[in-house]
Amino acid sequence: MSRPGEKLTLKKRIRKWKYRNYLDFRIKSPDNKFVIYTRGRTGSTVLTELLNCHPEIFCDVEIFNFIYSGSRIKFPIPYIQSCSKRSSMFGKSVYGFKVKIAQLRVEHQYSDYDRILSELSKDGWKFIHLKRVNFLRHKLSSLMVAETNIFHLRNGETGEQKKINVDFDVIMEGITYGEEVERTEEENLKNIPHIKVIYETDILDNSKHQETADRIFEYLGLSPQPVSTDLKRITVDRLQDMIINYEEIEKRLKGTRFEKYLF
Repeated sequence: MSRPGEKLTLKKRIRKWKYRNYLDFRIKSPDNKFVIYTRGRTGSTVLTELLNCHPEIFCDVEIFNFIYSGSRIKFPIPYIQSCSKRSSMFGKSVYGFKVKIAQLRVEHQYSDYDRILSELSKDGWKFIHLKRVNFLRHKLSSLMVAETNIFHLRNGETGEQKKINVDFDVIMEGITYGEEVERTEEENLKNIPHIKVIYETDILDNSKHQETADRIFEYLGLSPQPVSTDLKRITVDRLQDMIINYEEIEKRLKGTRFEKYLF
């Protein structure tokens, strides 16, 4: 049993960190809540904007990103519960947030982050697994951001369509890392009910946005709602128009199990 002093210390820590709403019982916690479990460059910003078209949804930012958390979060569950009350503060009944596997296991260094996910599921959180399946293009998207410093573009905005020279070893590291992360994510979610949203089939093509959003709304027990976003891709369709040394990359991938990523 905790001593009174220990409880007081915990409360002080909670107030010191970003848990203020957790202690404010006047603010209602949402009954309907979800997690978007993903990686970077998967279309999560597009998905967030689509979901936020629904009048009942408050889909939050990456709350474990240091930009928003400010520092490492020592008490992840109370922190999430505190953040979830933002939906009520904005007059919404449904709360969701995005989280990347790297934020949990690397940035915040949770050795038991799979247990955290399991606890959320048991507490009624619904999971959306957002991922990409073409790890070559995934890596190229990150390299293009590093080259141009353009993360997103909206309709009417123009960005320089650059071609980049890529190191084959860097590409292979990106592909193999992507495959490893996918296996880990699948392992994390194997006992957690969830739906999958695939960037290439559900997000990339704007004509799929309404269908994708409606599927998620149904999963959350919500009525359909028209959705739209003016975000657009920062990369082009043809790899040849993106990679200066495309022929070298193509030659080294052809005939291997990685050849599928060329298409």
